[in-house]
This record gives sequence, C-alpha cells and structure tokens, in this order.
Amino acid sequence: MSSRSVWQVVAADPVSAHRLAQACGLPPLVGQFLLNRGLAHPAGVERFFAPTLDSLDDPRHLPDLPKAVARIRRAMAARTPILVFGDSDADGITASAIVFECLASLGARVAVRISNRLAHGYGFPKTLISEAARAKTGLMVLVDCGTNQAEEIRELAKRGIETIVLDHHLPTADLAHPAALVNPHAHETAGKELCSAGLAFKLAQALWGTADERLVSLSELAAIGTLADCVPLVGDNRTLVVLGLRRLLQTHRPGLRLLCQTVGLTSATPEQVLQRLTPCLNAAGRLGDAQRVWRLLVESSLSRAKPLIRAIRKIHAASKALHRKILSEAHEQAGRLHLKDHAVVVIGRQGWHPGFMGPVAAQLADRFERPAIAIAMDDQTAVGSGRSFGMMNLLEALRACEGVLLRYGGHARACGLTLSPMNLERFREQINRYAQAAELHLRAGRMLQIDVQVALQEITPEVASSVERFAPFGVGNGRPLVMLRQVRVEEDAGRAPWVTDGRTTRRIWGKRLALRCDEGYDLVGSPRLINGDAAVSLREARLALTELSEPARA
Repeated sequence: MSSRSVWQVVAADPVSAHRLAQACGLPPLVGQFLLNRGLAHPAGVERFFAPTLDSLDDPRHLPDLPKAVARIRRAMAARTPILVFGDSDADGITASAIVFECLASLGARVAVRISNRLAHGYGFPKTLISEAARAKTGLMVLVDCGTNQAEEIRELAKRGIETIVLDHHLPTADLAHPAALVNPHAHETAGKELCSAGLAFKLAQALWGTADERLVSLSELAAIGTLADCVPLVGDNRTLVVLGLRRLLQTHRPGLRLLCQTVGLTSATPEQVLQRLTPCLNAAGRLGDAQRVWRLLVESSLSRAKPLIRAIRKIHAASKALHRKILSEAHEQAGRLHLKDHAVVVIGRQGWHPGFMGPVAAQLADRFERPAIAIAMDDQTAVGSGRSFGMMNLLEALRACEGVLLRYGGHARACGLTLSPMNLERFREQINRYAQAAELHLRAGRMLQIDVQVALQEITPEVASSVERFAPFGVGNGRPLVMLRQVRVEEDAGRAPWVTDGRTTRRIWGKRLALRCDEGYDLVGSPRLINGDAAVSLREARLALTELSEPARA
C-alpha cells in the first residue's frame, strides 16, 4: 500500500500565492503551485502557460555561441566544406538534423555523419580524422559529443580542421578547447537545462534570427530530443516541447509523420513520445547504424521515406527481442547479489550487446531502487552504462573510481564507462565503497516533493482545470501534488472509491491501492477534472501516523 518514497512538503507562502493568483485570475492554490515552480510574476506565468517563439531566451547569452556563429559564417562565405558529426541517440540525431537543415538553408556546403557506437565507441572517433581531411573538410561541428575529446580536436587542428562543439555533457579533466565550445556546463553559465537538440535550436535561432518563422519547423525535432534526454521541462525547454508537440502529428516532414503513424502515436504527449517514438529512434543507434534515422528525419520525399521506415521497423523489432533477452539475464544476475551489501548494482557479462546497457541499467535501477550499472564485455574491453537513483551523482562516483577505468563520462543521472574486464570486480568494490562512505545508501529512496498540504474542500473544479494548463508534464515539471491528511475511504461498488475528511468528499482516480474503509490515511495525489467534477488522481497513500520530512523551500 505504501512505498519507500520520502514525502517532503514545500514550505507554503499563502500571502504571495494569493497575491499572484489574484493578479493572474487563478485560484489561490494554483498560485502556490506556480511559486513552487519559480514563477512569482504574472509575466512569467503568461510565458509558462502560453509559450511562443518570442518568449525564447536570447541565444547570444549562451557561452561561445557568438563565436560559433561567426566561424560558421566565415566558412559559408569561403565555401568551406562543413561536416556535422552527431551522436547516435535521439538527442544527437535530432540535434544533427537541426544543424544540417539550418546550415543547408543558408547555402552551406554541409554533410552529416552519425556515430556508429559499435564500430567506434562513444564520441568522435580518431579513425574519421583522415577521412575528413581527404574530403577537404575545413570545419567540423561535433553534436552531443566532443566536450571531453581534447586529443581528437587537437588532431583535427593539425589537419587544418577547426571544430565547434555543441554538447551538454559534463566536462572532465580532458576538457577540449575547440574554436567554440557551446556547452553551458563547461562555462558555468545559463542554459544548463538544455540538451544538445536545444543547443542546436539556439544555434539556428542565432543564425536565422529570433523572429524567423522557419524556427517553428525545427520545433518538433527539438521537442523529441528534449523529451528523449529527460532534461527539465522549464524555460526554453518547455517552450520547445509545447511548440513541437503541437506540430508533431501534422509535421511537414513525411518521414517523421510516417514514423509516428507506424509506432501508433495517437496523441502528441510526452508519455507517448517516450514510450513509442524515442525507442524506435534509439534502436538503430543501439545496433550500430543510426544514419538512416537521421535521413528519415530530414527526408522531404514520402517515396524515399517508405523504404527507410521498413528498415527501421525491422531494426526496432530485432532490438526489442534482444533487449528482452539481455534484461532477463541481467535481472537473474542482479537477483543473486546480496543487495544489503550493494548500494550500487553493478553487473556484467560476456556477449551482451553494448548498445543496450543504458536501458537495462535504467530498468535495474527502477526495480532495485538504487543506482545500477550494466556492462557488456568481450575478451579485451568492458563497456557499460549507468543510471542513477536517489541522491547519487554518478559522474562524481566514477571520478572516485577513475583509477580502474579507461574512460568515462556523462552527468549526474547517467554515465558511460570503459574498463578492462579484469577490473570489473575492483570497480564494483570501489563504487560501492564510495557510496557507503558517502552514506548514499541511507538516502537511496525516492524523494517525493509535494506542493502543498490542503483540505479536501480546496480541490475544486477550478483548481483541477487549472492544473491541466501546467502540461506538458515531465522531468522538472511534474503534475502538481497535494497532500490530504486524515481522510477515509468510502467504497462505491463497481466504481472508483471516494475519500472523505468528514466534511467533503472527492472521488479517487487512477491507482487502486489496497486502502481499507476502517483506516485513516494520508494521501498524495494531483487534482484532476473528471467528467466536470473535481477528483484526486492518487499517487501514494500511507497510514495517517506517518511522519514527514522537513519542509523544502520553494
């Protein structure tokens, strides 16, 4: 009936919430929801509820972006060949498509290569340097990679090839120094919430101009990359997702439109994009060849898109079958661990396909409620991916283990690593020793942040209707959550149950937890409008005696 989540109610500011709500014509409770999302002024609320291209931040504030624009313009003026090299996941592919379409529209001599992780590993491979030089490439744009590839960028420079990096991965000790490093994490500046597709869109915004109507045509690509990389849906990210989802099902891109139909995308919501569209986009990259996915996104001919769709469908089917097999073996191996001694689940096996380690790690982390790292091994190399859980910063954890690693990178919530197979056990011991020393095992549970504690009578149709305006929901912008204390359940045979506090009743919607009519409960849920009536979409429930953590500041 309950979970391991730690409930934390944000400290309320009823005076400010009432003032903001009154200025915006909203119920006071909704004012608190807005304050909790950092929105304290009516202008910010208007941008949040109705974002437009005009509400996008000035791209010139991003680090090195003016340098990148100037260098691209010089290359175009000199008719210098430009090569865009992008990572093979959905973020890298969509970002590469954005950069290509923008540069091509300006008359640049531009080509695109998408990473083959199976052949070359992560990032830009040294093996392509000679190939780029033979093609007389004068400018390389590295997309969703490159931040930590100082050696490769130095080698490109020796061949007379300058480099621009558009990337959002965290810098390590091997920080690159290209002609322009457009990565907010490398400069400690604004824009850290953007993924590479978002950064690519900002480059197009700077090259085309903020008021250029062509920007809207890139928004569905930016929205897919933003959702796929699970970055916070705030600021420009929210604007891009709202604009992009609005266009997705009617996109002018025949390949993308056909792909949406193929995967059964019936509603342009973050949930459907993440469950149906992005797995198909990522499948080709996991099996080695994501170039055709990029081609599909930029293809302007329906007849040329159809054979690409058929190929991608076959790859996706093969990918799902292989994923199920590896996941079953991973669960079996993880189940043999003594979990009380493992704050971090680390598993590895010979013969696993390295392209599936990320999703396998994510599912292990979710099942075992702790960080997980899955590693594919052959006789020479072990390549893995990790996904965090709870409070652990995975990149910091890998830094503590770098003595046994050949290579690593990523960010707080996800990472990639390479090591020798003979060091697997040492790595498992070291990362668990780090987690134990930092007492991360004591903070491994989910933190469920609750917007406000309310009385049942405050859940009104007006509040529930206003909550829907907070969509699209996702990372950084979850559905507003309220806590109801000391309520009881009243069953209604054959229908959803009701909850009451003795004065007001509201229907429970969604999850059917094992709640008894003779017990008092504290509930967490979100106001929903069901058939015109206010209801509570139930998230979690606990017996009413449960203690809460200290309030968090909004």
